[in-house]
Amino acid sequence: MVRAQVRVSDMLGIEVWHSVIGGSMGGMQVLEWGITFPHRVRTLVPIATCLQATAQQIAWGAIGRRSIRLDPKWRGGDYYDAAIGEGPWQGLAIARMVAQVTFRSDNVFTDRFGRELADTDADYNGLGLWDKFEVENYLDHHGDKLIRRFDTNSYLIIGKAMDLHDVARGRGSLQAAASRITAPVLSMGISSDILYPTYQQMQIRDIINETGGSCEYVEIDSPHGHDAVLINLDQVGKPLVEFLQKHSL
Repeated sequence: MVRAQVRVSDMLGIEVWHSVIGGSMGGMQVLEWGITFPHRVRTLVPIATCLQATAQQIAWGAIGRRSIRLDPKWRGGDYYDAAIGEGPWQGLAIARMVAQVTFRSDNVFTDRFGRELADTDADYNGLGLWDKFEVENYLDHHGDKLIRRFDTNSYLIIGKAMDLHDVARGRGSLQAAASRITAPVLSMGISSDILYPTYQQMQIRDIINETGGSCEYVEIDSPHGHDAVLINLDQVGKPLVEFLQKHSL
């Protein structure tokens, strides 16, 4: 992916980027820019990301991919001639619902939805088996929203790329990979992030500094989990501006 971005940079005539900034999967690409093409970046800002995917992060992705593979309308990825509504939208919606749970914190879900019921009309023999909680409606909404704007095979490939992310692969170790970074780095974490916990962004700081580089760490104090990077823009923006000004041309 980064090599493709480099090709685009070449076509645009851009030899060096003042800064490469990204969150989550974008943060993974930020690190690859700094490691693979250190001469083409002046500063790096990886946000809510990691040097290598953990077993738990891979596990979340595996559940989503399995839901897609088990959708009979996925047809092994060959669904592009299917009629409207006949593609693998159910599997993709479930995958997105699983991911959505990891994007927010327990406190945010509890504060917003609690145990409120949205629908009690679907009760089965008085057992409440099909009563629907408000949080289920929320997940349904995000699942249905994604299927209208995203291709299922693309979702599979991007998710697998995140799981395969490991800057040490082919480079010997995390330390050997990080030692290739020559640009100043600002690593940003989110206090309530359960998908990419803050220890992973601290690890970025520690390993880069240990191997002769320069990396600062800033933590966003937010209850919104992984999505805080898109919500708490004030906390993201201020240290980012200060960092870029500090390393201005």
